[in-house]
Amino acid sequence: MVNKVASDATGVRGSAVLVQGLWGWPEDWRWVRRLLEQSGLRVSAPDLPSHRTADAGLLEDAAEVRGAIRSSPRPVIAVGWSYGGSVISLAAVGEDSVSHLVYVSDIPKPAGTPGEDSGWIDTDPHILVDADGRFAPDNDWLLDEGGMRTYPENLREYFRAHPRRFVTRATLGPQPEAAWDIIPTTVVIGQDDQLLSEADRGWALAHLADVRVVDADHFVIFRRPELVSRVILEVLGQQS
Repeated sequence: MVNKVASDATGVRGSAVLVQGLWGWPEDWRWVRRLLEQSGLRVSAPDLPSHRTADAGLLEDAAEVRGAIRSSPRPVIAVGWSYGGSVISLAAVGEDSVSHLVYVSDIPKPAGTPGEDSGWIDTDPHILVDADGRFAPDNDWLLDEGGMRTYPENLREYFRAHPRRFVTRATLGPQPEAAWDIIPTTVVIGQDDQLLSEADRGWALAHLADVRVVDADHFVIFRRPELVSRVILEVLGQQS
């Protein structure tokens, strides 16, 4: 079944699938989503299985997002924040309705990249581990010491109401396939993002045609939602 093109009086056509970061919620996109919907774009933000069950990881998350892609009017822009970038890399493989990938606070990994060593989970004093091995950052630490203390009060209230969720270690698995080497890709990274290495930044600048370094830290979707929504609308407009 071929998805129909969504459009309205503003001339916006297509849709965006927004994928949360590790430990996050679909609601983390609320500020970006509001701006996109005000522009007439169809938006979905699926909830990742790895954040809801004890036995799901990257593969199951990608399957969930692939379902959202297939139910979205084309052209589809797949957008991943942080860990969400790994998810869209896999979910978009073979999906011809996806016309562009947007990575926010993430640099896409080549297919075959090994999974991350999970040893830090059990040694980091700011990481909480539950009985089944799932893990999440200490929300109080994150707000007061982990980079969010400069948030305005409305954002701090949001994070108090939406503490970071426990996730499975299978989210740290390998990147078996990656769509970014076939689908046009844009990367948006904060100049003050401490979670991205200089080596990864250099690789992105050398290998990707559209890398945008912006005035922000890792939490771009919260600090600069207007910028993120503008980038999504821009690349969608290039598909018309």
